[in-house]
Amino acid sequence: MAEKHKKIQAPRGIKDVLPDEQRYWFWLENNFYAVAESAGFERIILPTFEATELFRRSVGEFTDIVSKEMYTFKDRSGNSLTLRPEGTAGAVRAYIEHGMHTLPQPVKLYYWGPMFRYDRPQAGRYREFYQFGLEVLGDSDPIIDALLIQTLVKYYKKLGLKDVVVRINSLGSERSKARMVGALSKFLAVYKKNLCADCKTRSKKNPLRVLDCKVARCQEIIGSASGVMIDSLDEDSRKRFTKVLEALDDMGVAYELDPGLVRGLDYYTHTLFEIAIRGQEDLAIGGGGRYDNLAKQLGGPATPSIGYAGGVERTIDILKQQAVEIPDLAKTDVFVVQLGDRAKAKATGIVEKLEQNSLRVSTALGRGSIQAQLREASRLRSPLVVIIGDQEVHDGNVILRDMNDRSQETVIDRNMAKLILKKLEEKGIRVISSS
Repeated sequence: MAEKHKKIQAPRGIKDVLPDEQRYWFWLENNFYAVAESAGFERIILPTFEATELFRRSVGEFTDIVSKEMYTFKDRSGNSLTLRPEGTAGAVRAYIEHGMHTLPQPVKLYYWGPMFRYDRPQAGRYREFYQFGLEVLGDSDPIIDALLIQTLVKYYKKLGLKDVVVRINSLGSERSKARMVGALSKFLAVYKKNLCADCKTRSKKNPLRVLDCKVARCQEIIGSASGVMIDSLDEDSRKRFTKVLEALDDMGVAYELDPGLVRGLDYYTHTLFEIAIRGQEDLAIGGGGRYDNLAKQLGGPATPSIGYAGGVERTIDILKQQAVEIPDLAKTDVFVVQLGDRAKAKATGIVEKLEQNSLRVSTALGRGSIQAQLREASRLRSPLVVIIGDQEVHDGNVILRDMNDRSQETVIDRNMAKLILKKLEEKGIRVISSS
């Protein structure tokens, strides 16, 4: 009986995102959509679970993600399914399945949503966690790598983050990568007795994964392996990586070379990178790289590609640590103020027109003074106010006021909705317009 009435709580590693946290989530999400779309990316919504084989073949059977961390189950038909631990594999699967290789290349996709890994819960790391991702499929030009990194730096700066650090490395071609694995395997054999239990296994099955280890004694060994990594790159891989770095220099994007950076996924080749905060480089807020052979590995055409995934919760934690001022959530997009009976009649028509553009519109038709109506607009945290008086009714226009800087301008009626949508976009407020 006691068990029946026991309080049920969220499982370990799962958290509720309460109303007072929402302004951070909207800030990240709205700015991400704006930056991604301005860079030519289109949204894709991926399934929450996929065939388990997708992740075994892409992420790598001997990675920690596949061997230890996936939530895998069988459905009633006996099919093995897995809650997605990352987004790239699903994006490539969708690219192949829907014949996106027939579209003009590259195909640029973005996504946002929950991922699932049975990981040890800690600060900024959960078993259900959110990622935003960018994938560029179908272009091998080194400048694409640099452009993706530039877009991400622009996004983090738009959020208000300070001290953003880009760490970058190259695994080279598949041939270079194979040579690197062989050289690293020989190097680790010398230190095998000093490796942790997990790394002893990794050194046999997948030596690159040893470089991901956070155990102190393994870190000491790894620190002296950078020469092995650099010497394994063939000439073509070196030239390609140099072009990426030169493009970043031309774009004014600062970076730090990190020969020990390998990331935790097997599909990477050539460029690898992580984004962190200076002073906290051991905890990346996101990372990515090139995966030129993944599409072919999954049964599709050869498709050179590169992608990135960033952690939402980790980014929010850094925003809080840096005390970045995040705007309060507006409860309305625009507030309509009216003065006089004729203006009141026009206001009802304006409210309807703005609502047809999917805007959240508020008004206070029963209140007479402009001060009272503006106080209500402030209470609702409305970023914009439309003001209508007798003169505006006569002239066929309205006054549009910005509630942040109190600037205002006169706008012709027919241009009003378009200008409001533009101003909201500039403020990072995303509106999906039906017009």
